[in-house]
Amino acid sequence: MARKLIVPTGIPNDPGGQPDTRRGKDLELGFFAWNIRGGMTMSKATLRNNDRERDYWKWSNSRNLIEQAEYIGYDYQVPFARWLGSGGETDFNGASLDFLTTAAATAPITDSMGVFSTCHITFRFHPLHIAKIGASIDHISNGRWGLNIVTGYQAQEMAAFGMEHIDHDTAYDMAEEFTVLLKHLWSETEPFDFEGKYYQSYGAVVKPGPTRSPRPVLMNAGMSEKGVLFGARNVDWLFTVGYSIDEYRQKVDRAHSLAASFGRSIRAATMCWVLPEATDELAAEKFEELRSEIDREAMIGYARQLKGMDMFKENDEDALSKDPYAGLGKEIYEGYPLGFTSPQLVGSPETIAEKLRELNKEGGIESVLTCFVDPQKGLHAMQDDIMPILKKMGLRG
Repeated sequence: MARKLIVPTGIPNDPGGQPDTRRGKDLELGFFAWNIRGGMTMSKATLRNNDRERDYWKWSNSRNLIEQAEYIGYDYQVPFARWLGSGGETDFNGASLDFLTTAAATAPITDSMGVFSTCHITFRFHPLHIAKIGASIDHISNGRWGLNIVTGYQAQEMAAFGMEHIDHDTAYDMAEEFTVLLKHLWSETEPFDFEGKYYQSYGAVVKPGPTRSPRPVLMNAGMSEKGVLFGARNVDWLFTVGYSIDEYRQKVDRAHSLAASFGRSIRAATMCWVLPEATDELAAEKFEELRSEIDREAMIGYARQLKGMDMFKENDEDALSKDPYAGLGKEIYEGYPLGFTSPQLVGSPETIAEKLRELNKEGGIESVLTCFVDPQKGLHAMQDDIMPILKKMGLRG
């Protein structure tokens, strides 16, 4: 008979403890959004250089990008997770390689780079699905796999799975129960029973278990207070975004304080939209080209996904067509298409390196996921110009 597992809710649960995630560098770097059409650049200007700035996700291209990222010293790769695109002339994010199984594809072509997957846990996945798939990828990669846990926030994507929209707090309650069961599936060596409010499992066991001890690295992008609380109790990396260095520092200090109150440690990561050129002036010209050709229809499509399927009523469409910012305001209208409101690292190698130093030293960010407008060009700039400066700054070993 399987042992019944009784797990208290609302407190940290780390059977076997937390994995060591440090790689010996003050600032770790992740290669982000390589798997999806357009990455985080929603501009019709990318259509003029389609294979380099829009459809680099195709495996014939993205495989080379992953190998190049590891060669120049990137610490891990993270795919961008979307199920539906936003439309428009660019078909923004309308095609992508799956963000769970791509880790299995990148593992054999890399030697040291961490390979993350992303999973929308509320989209009818069971923890046993992810525990088995994850342990297999961790085995294939010799302990280099990690999981980015997301709850899902787009009503249209939930509808695509035949689901009604799940409210924010309920989604995080589900995520906590999901993560607790997931950890036990990776640590228990004999069959056990689990009965929770959202997930049940009877007589489950995962063999082989993960290669990494005591389990794979877990990451979460928790922005709200509920999300940060979930991260402090359950994961090893917390992914956050701030509008200023002071806001980053406040969020990072809050996460560290919460995690410490639970007897845990957590590390802070963020994403950046990166546009490197030889000079600040050239970068500004390229930025203006991209900004001036924002794919308006794609932006409105994405806004509908962000706010839910009923964001715009029929009688609002005429007014929206006359508003230069589509009723969203200038900050959102120009911020989302060029980096999803993440820090925009636009400029010369020296300027970009200094912005990364500031995020690390003043903002407390230990890892940055970089998403390039042109990943091939961006990685070459990192290798030839930016990495040497970061090493001189002492940020890279």
